[in-house]
Amino acid sequence: MTGSPLPQPKNRTLPTLAVWGTVLFWGLSFVSSKTILSSGVPPMTMVTIRFVVATVILNIFLRRFDPAARLRRKDLLPLAASGLFGVTVYFFFEARGIKLTSASHASLIIAVIPVITVIAEALLFRTRISWLTGAGVVLSVVGVVFVVGRPGAPGQGPVSVAGDLFMFGACLSWVIYIILSRNLHTRLSEIAITAYQCLFGTAFLIPFALLEMHQWVPITLVAWLNLAYLAIFCSALSNFLYVYALSALGPIAVSPYINLIPVVGVLGGVALLGEKLVWSQLLGGVVILAGVLLVSWKRPRASPIEG
Repeated sequence: MTGSPLPQPKNRTLPTLAVWGTVLFWGLSFVSSKTILSSGVPPMTMVTIRFVVATVILNIFLRRFDPAARLRRKDLLPLAASGLFGVTVYFFFEARGIKLTSASHASLIIAVIPVITVIAEALLFRTRISWLTGAGVVLSVVGVVFVVGRPGAPGQGPVSVAGDLFMFGACLSWVIYIILSRNLHTRLSEIAITAYQCLFGTAFLIPFALLEMHQWVPITLVAWLNLAYLAIFCSALSNFLYVYALSALGPIAVSPYINLIPVVGVLGGVALLGEKLVWSQLLGGVVILAGVLLVSWKRPRASPIEG
């Protein structure tokens, strides 16, 4: 089965609200992750709990909206590989990156994924880069220099540098996920791909969580509430809303909204966690977003598992 099995709306109001909800939920996911990690929950334990719950919910959605979806033998390897990089490896890096840096800073670095994707496609598939896209790449690189350099930022020395490296690792693993998922959309619906990738990715996560057993601590109520938010709203509901909006509005219409996720992440970090941004980070964030908008201009965007 190809395409989306979701019912098509008669107007654009509901899918537009769906994509706005997706932007809000994914943007604030960085804040929730930071809150959980700051409470002492180990990174891979947090991610595993989140995706065990999300996988159950996504597979319920799959049975409801695409009951005819079936795994074929030739789909097993690409689904397993893309699930490994899109869930297990991505969140291995992201969770550690968020733990070592601020939520707002992490969301700004993740914003460059479309730029890295363009560069990877040009290198691997000889995709032509237009002058507009090239300008966007250059702008984003300049913005990253400002964000990572952040001269004068108090208390952000080597620890934040390590966090930056982990976040860039997350970016690279997501680009690999996008490449591995390229041909799956011709045989499976978006919701089937997401559900099966989460299933495989979660299976690969469990051993990492078990290796953290000696670090396990009692999980506070606040941490449980944030885990529920990540699992239900960010990894399950948001993927459903994203697929719904994508099927109704198309990737070109949805892409500009998705570019707002780091903006929500920064605002959430500042408003809810009291994080501080120096002028160079603010300037770098604006330049990154400008570059990403140029790169994404009329360009379909691969669906993320979450923000």
